[in-house]
Amino acid sequence: MILIGELAKKTNISKRTLHYYEQIELLQPTRITENGYRYYDEGAILRLQKIILLKSIGYTLEQIKELFQNQENKEEHETWIASLNEQIELIEQKKDELSRKQYYLRSTLHTLKFKGMNDPESLLQIIANMEDRPLQEGVVRPEFSDDLQLTSREMDILHCLPVLGSGDKRMEELLTIFQRVQSMMSLSPYSSKVQAIAGQLYEMALELFDGDEKLLDKYWELIKPGDAAEPVVLGMDHEFMSYIDEMIRFFLKEREENAHEGGK
Repeated sequence: MILIGELAKKTNISKRTLHYYEQIELLQPTRITENGYRYYDEGAILRLQKIILLKSIGYTLEQIKELFQNQENKEEHETWIASLNEQIELIEQKKDELSRKQYYLRSTLHTLKFKGMNDPESLLQIIANMEDRPLQEGVVRPEFSDDLQLTSREMDILHCLPVLGSGDKRMEELLTIFQRVQSMMSLSPYSSKVQAIAGQLYEMALELFDGDEKLLDKYWELIKPGDAAEPVVLGMDHEFMSYIDEMIRFFLKEREENAHEGGK
């Protein structure tokens, strides 16, 4: 048997912690002498090593105590397997909760970058609507109705689009362009300054849609709200999307005319 000080040194656990374990009846000394010296035998040392192991993999002291108590009624091997499986399930739940919180934080950050905190109620409503939807690779992906009659290739393209709230660098690039568009909405959509941004936005959009202009147009019409309708995509309200519509329409018209002139 060894004294409490030796045990503390051997396991790198403070004497104060060992006294606390004794107080909560998690680890009792094997023997306490009349003058208060505490001794621990091999069984107590093994129990402490188990406590250290369990703490290192995320168990609370209450969970460890419960595990040891359950061992009194079952074989130790079975108890440990059942408890470790339970701990794995709890960690999986926490991982999902943390991933969801991270997604909501990114969504809020992206919204602040794009629109500011002008309409927190809408953001809260959108988050509430996503609560019951599963996370896929850390994001809640958009759902597309079967009524759209999309081909498997088109579905693959849509599912690969950057999502608000994701860590996708393409989303950051899109938001930067949208911020610039928003800052220019007082200008004519036909001005050279706005048309330069229109070219960047259209080329990036076309790249995201794998060069499929028809699918790009179909998706744009899908997310475009009516005059008084709520935005389908957060921040993409009727006024903003109408402005983009006009600047892109003019950009494509100019590009087509320039192509005809170049072909003459």
